[in-house]
Amino acid sequence: MVSSSKPTSTSTASTTELAECGWRVEVVNRPDGTTEYIKIPLTAAEFLHPKEGYRLPNSTFHDDIAGNAKDILTRRYAQTPDVGVFRDLIVEWDIPDLGDHCPDTFVAFGLVNRERNRSKFIVANEGVRPSLIVEVVSPRYRKQDRETKVVEYARARVNEYVIIDQRTYRGQELEEVLGYRLVGGYYQPITPDEEGRILCQTVGIWIGLKDGQLVMEDAQTGEPLKTSLELETENQALETENQALEAAKAQVEQQASEMAALLARYRERFGDLPV
Repeated sequence: MVSSSKPTSTSTASTTELAECGWRVEVVNRPDGTTEYIKIPLTAAEFLHPKEGYRLPNSTFHDDIAGNAKDILTRRYAQTPDVGVFRDLIVEWDIPDLGDHCPDTFVAFGLVNRERNRSKFIVANEGVRPSLIVEVVSPRYRKQDRETKVVEYARARVNEYVIIDQRTYRGQELEEVLGYRLVGGYYQPITPDEEGRILCQTVGIWIGLKDGQLVMEDAQTGEPLKTSLELETENQALETENQALEAAKAQVEQQASEMAALLARYRERFGDLPV
């Protein structure tokens, strides 16, 4: 989303329509001196080329996938200061007549100052452009995510574009990961493997979906790349296991100490044990 602000507002659009379309806020000054904030559903063009303050459509699936992608990629490049991973940040291209985009997640290499606060990623100022863009399909704008952006991101010279989609078809929930790679100035589809995963060469990662969850794996080592929450959960489980082992060790040592004390008392009364 471009903005998370929630001004007091009234709207003629239904809550469902606003959730599916996203919205922008229009300020109306009334003759009586009052101000009204009206939520206006986004058009397809406004979704495709949003401005600061627009609220883009979202869902728990969308939020989880985009958030986990950023989390995993951020940790992957945590020790590489010239690589930035950004989410919901407007990109201003250096190409005439190409409108701004707001990718769900993108990776840019060769940054001069990764930690600088940015309200917009201005390609002309950065001197680099996104190398990988990951978009989670918004159902109301599936054509824009799956078709229009394929053309526009190729024009913007983004090396790889990955699309993650979840939809219902004839009563069945389908999961799909699509990928495109820039070859000779044009996008060529990336053929998925037998598990439906896409190999992203820009970051050296296999990307897929399994049971509605994002799956990333290091392409060289085959190691699963985990989110911060997954790592925290694993660490907590390991800590619990270590605590249990320490408790068991302490119990064994206590039992050994008690047996040694019993043996000492026996020897005091009866002498050494018979051989």
